[in-house]
Amino acid sequence: MRFTLKEGRGTMLFEPFEFSGMRLKNRIVSVPVVSNLATEDGYVTEDLIERYRRIAEGGTAWTIIEDVVVLARKSPFNLRIWDDKFVPGLKKLTDEVHRVPDARIGIQLGHFLKISMKGYRQTVEELTKEEIKQIIDEHIQAGIRAEKAGFDSIEWDVESCMTLSQFVSRLNKRTDEYGGKLENRIRIVMEIYEGTRKALREGFILGARINGDDLVMGGNTLLHSTEIAKRFAEAGMNYLSISCGGQWVDALPPKPGEPPSAYTGYSGLRCWPRAWDPDGANVYLSEGIRKALRKAGYALPVITSGKIPMPDFAEEILQEGKADLIGLGRPLLCDPDWVNKAATGKTGDIVRCIYCNHCSEVNDLFQATNCIQWPEGVLNAPNPFLPKRKKN
Repeated sequence: MRFTLKEGRGTMLFEPFEFSGMRLKNRIVSVPVVSNLATEDGYVTEDLIERYRRIAEGGTAWTIIEDVVVLARKSPFNLRIWDDKFVPGLKKLTDEVHRVPDARIGIQLGHFLKISMKGYRQTVEELTKEEIKQIIDEHIQAGIRAEKAGFDSIEWDVESCMTLSQFVSRLNKRTDEYGGKLENRIRIVMEIYEGTRKALREGFILGARINGDDLVMGGNTLLHSTEIAKRFAEAGMNYLSISCGGQWVDALPPKPGEPPSAYTGYSGLRCWPRAWDPDGANVYLSEGIRKALRKAGYALPVITSGKIPMPDFAEEILQEGKADLIGLGRPLLCDPDWVNKAATGKTGDIVRCIYCNHCSEVNDLFQATNCIQWPEGVLNAPNPFLPKRKKN
């Protein structure tokens, strides 16, 4: 059954939603999309602030910004938080978003392993216990800085090719307390969570973005991810956001002169559903995890994402109980005013994402992530931004 907002039959999308003491003015979340608008050293820029200000001003209730790197390893144009020197810029960003009435802003914290243009890729099996303890501490210290910078929530990147995801996956073949059975594979995330929870003020919103399915042979499936979700809920996490795929094991070799990317094989293509994929290609994963959590007695909200182009479809997902919150990445990159247009009955004015994945391709090249539908040469969506109309 389809719910058409124009007919007034769908209301959940724009209803306030409250959990763990945080009130959202609607159920729409901007999920992390790397912008590459930071400086080469990882500092906040005015262009980056403008991107997230536009999303907040466009009506999005909760903006979870792009993956912010917790370690000092080189990675050009990625936001950084491995040192106190990055806090002032991040505080300026949160202050600007908080100027928008009732806007909430979260941060995603990420860690990546070593990789080279020549083909070397570090794995979790190679890490010493001292290095693992360092990763844990880097996340905890980053969490402390995130609170100082004024973020309303912290999310750990436990999906796709990121380090924490590689630990949690069944692809992890370590034979010590950080590999093997489930409780060992999730141990690093649990230790990060417990350390961060103790370090921050009581009630601070903590969550994780996890893979619902690794989409490669031998990786986690929905069956395994539901168990991970229940463990995280039992520990006390406040929410879960669901992704999938993005693995190195099925990635294609890079073209000469281009950096390697985990988003080139089947699992990577499914992480960013394309034009030829059905709408809501990954929603079944959030649905399965949410059902498992509710059956086990856990009420924490679940964010879905993955090719949710228009408001009526988002409403349908909520009405059918497949998720609690709608995560939008590319649609809000394309048109930051998506929410306000839908909420005011101007759905026809939404500049619809065409899922060409131009944004993903330039992102992989460490170029400023933009939309092919914007005017050439701009770094953010025009304001106002209206679709092109055919002339009669």
